[in-house]
Amino acid sequence: MTVSPSADAAVGKEIRLHRRLAGLTQKQVAERIGVTGAQFHRYETGATRIATSRLLLIATAIGVRPDIFLSAAAAPGPRQPDTEHQGQEIAELLQIFMTIADPQHRDTLVALAKMMSSPHRQLSRAPAALPLNQGDMQMPRPAMQTMSEQLETA
Repeated sequence: MTVSPSADAAVGKEIRLHRRLAGLTQKQVAERIGVTGAQFHRYETGATRIATSRLLLIATAIGVRPDIFLSAAAAPGPRQPDTEHQGQEIAELLQIFMTIADPQHRDTLVALAKMMSSPHRQLSRAPAALPLNQGDMQMPRPAMQTMSEQLETA
């Protein structure tokens, strides 16, 4: 069995995503694992295949389990594109989320994100939804009430 170049690219994209989520630059991780910034860039783009020992060092430097990177290469089907903007948004959301001290507020935010991302839940159900500002996005009343109640008690 041979590893395809697309698998190397998938591992590199996963490394980039988790590096950004950790708030680290390529240079910082490169220094931690003992390679040049250019070499680390080649790992992230999939231009250079990563040895297992180096992958373990990268995972440790970023603070994640190494199997996360390998699962990206083994995942069947196309993955969602990882654009630079998308990575910045994810990093920003994580930083903001980490500043929320109240566990109930964090739970509410996670529940809202799950609700918005669930394909089986339609956010635009007419009878049970309230329209929000200017857009056509709607939130079901029970979720709105739960959020309001939690915010009022804070």
